[in-house]
Amino acid sequence: MTVRVSRVRQHSVWASLVSDDAQALRSWLLQLGFAEDLLIPGERVDAIHHCQLDWPEGGRILLSSTGERPTPCRPGTASLHVVTADPDAVLARATSLDARVVREIVYQTDYPSRDFTVADPDGNHWTFATFAG
Repeated sequence: MTVRVSRVRQHSVWASLVSDDAQALRSWLLQLGFAEDLLIPGERVDAIHHCQLDWPEGGRILLSSTGERPTPCRPGTASLHVVTADPDAVLARATSLDARVVREIVYQTDYPSRDFTVADPDGNHWTFATFAG
């Protein structure tokens, strides 16, 4: 099987997450390597109305507390793919945060990637991979 990729990186699709404890998830993501671009506090104490977190190698996620915004998203139901040149470093940070490893680092045989998957505190799955498409 031949995998064909466009070699065009797409940075215009942003994942949106909601969390029952968005402050804890925000902290976890910042420690994992995301950088905060914007934080709008919520109506309730410690709630987040809207937060934008950027991955240093490209891409952005949006985060809010459950009930802060009208959305069909539910905590712990997302699966995200994040491109990184150094999955070993990200895995080391994730395990230092006691992330549950869903899948250890593997070398893919069907396409050129080295990747792993961890679960965040809400149960969302995060795959960090060298494959950028």
